[in-house]
Amino acid sequence: MVAQGIPEETGYVIFLFIATILLVVAVRIVISPKDPRPTPEKRAPFESGQISTGPGRTRFIIQYYPYILMFVVYDVIAMFLFAWALNLRALGASGTIPVLVFLAVALPPLAYALHLAGRRENW
Repeated sequence: MVAQGIPEETGYVIFLFIATILLVVAVRIVISPKDPRPTPEKRAPFESGQISTGPGRTRFIIQYYPYILMFVVYDVIAMFLFAWALNLRALGASGTIPVLVFLAVALPPLAYALHLAGRRENW
């Protein structure tokens, strides 16, 4: 039975939301470590068994970021081209022409990036 005025799906969504919150709280209470005698050494942050030194935040060199993005984009393109190549005979011309147009749009930026990567003054 659902309360009057609340649609059945909304009641289920509210129930799932509340149940999820309660589950997360219960798991957090059960799993979270409780140290009966904390000491400054136990509370000190460490990494791989070593006491950390220096600031916690570091500045990243953004110089290689465009190359990383291009790698991810063209890696995904390669996966789609592999799937397309597996079905090439079944697709015929109706499946080949759009892919060729897509490659005509996608490959010139890659060629330009490779051209820029070969120049020493960019590094």
